Amino acid sequence: MIDFEWYRSFIGIYKHGSVSGAAKARFMTQPAMSQHLAALESEVGEPLFTRAPRKMVPTDKGKELYTKLVPLIENLESTTQEIKQTSNHPSEMPLIKLGSPVEFFTGRVLEKVRSLDIRYLVHFGTAPTLLNQLIHEEVDLIMTPKKQTVTGIEYTRLEVESFVVVAPKNMRVEEELEDIEAWLQEQAWLSYGLDLPIIRRYWREHFNKRPDIKAKHIIPNLQSILKAIVRGMGISVLPKYLIEEAVEEGKVQILFPEASVGNALYAAYRIDQRDEPNIKSIVQQWKK
Repeated sequence: MIDFEWYRSFIGIYKHGSVSGAAKARFMTQPAMSQHLAALESEVGEPLFTRAPRKMVPTDKGKELYTKLVPLIENLESTTQEIKQTSNHPSEMPLIKLGSPVEFFTGRVLEKVRSLDIRYLVHFGTAPTLLNQLIHEEVDLIMTPKKQTVTGIEYTRLEVESFVVVAPKNMRVEEELEDIEAWLQEQAWLSYGLDLPIIRRYWREHFNKRPDIKAKHIIPNLQSILKAIVRGMGISVLPKYLIEEAVEEGKVQILFPEASVGNALYAAYRIDQRDEPNIKSIVQQWKK
């Protein structure tokens, strides 16, 4: 007779790509995890993984079993979560560990999720850091501008943020500038990173090439970049939601507003948490 825990161990190994990673996530010893897998493979009658150095690669039978098991396990866990929530005292709101870039959380997430009856334990970080935290179950849900193919992780697109060139209010630009690229190259640029993130995309979309510029200042925080622009330290490419108030107050200006660039933002969560009610509530809030 198959033990339900064998299935949970199999799914854990599939998600983490290793016995050690799955054992750590399930607070089990590696020998116990290996015994679960061996017992399930014996019951199935063939290997579910190919053992490679530092990685467990699922076989075709392993992929087939995972595809069939996950919806069933998700339904069981979702039902348990719903029962747990309805049995809680009304004052005991559920807790979600939410990861997000700090600027996006402040500029968009707060407004979207503030009305939900959920408590938040917020983690701030870059996209790679947040994804790693999600994989290792340190957070339940992340908001990220990067969609990467990772086993066991699912993405839902939330929105496309629009980025524009932002400059100090007193900067003067000729109304009919013939060579916009040449003019932009002469300016003092503020960038989020050395590789000119989003600035590089802006250049490729509007000038069909990589930017031939070097940032004057590297400031790894979009809100700080905005403050630097207000103080006349340079120009940058920033999301519209971040600069709305500064534009209305006359502190900065948008240059070449017709030349914007879009950047998709996603909610990411572990597949086995897809039907978790609170994660679904947060994702669905974007559709309202």
